[in-house]
Amino acid sequence: MKMTDLEIELDGIVGTITNYTRNPYIIGYLNSLRKYVEQQNQDMIKICISKLLDWYSENYKKIMSSEYVFNKNDHKSTKYLLQKIYEDL
Repeated sequence: MKMTDLEIELDGIVGTITNYTRNPYIIGYLNSLRKYVEQQNQDMIKICISKLLDWYSENYKKIMSSEYVFNKNDHKSTKYLLQKIYEDL
């Protein structure tokens, strides 16, 4: 995945995650991810994405089994995108 693809997908990634959690650490990682995408800092982007993937590892089952989460497909796509971006950097 190219940096331009990440720039295009970034709002969706951020929106999907922030609709689920208000965890200040996760919000901080998302804000940092935005900043580092603007700066094209691939090393820091990879660190931020790693933190988000760790969060998904801990929360994905809860998200997918929750009766209150109506955008499960968005989370599935977001997790996939993050994994793909991480692998490609």
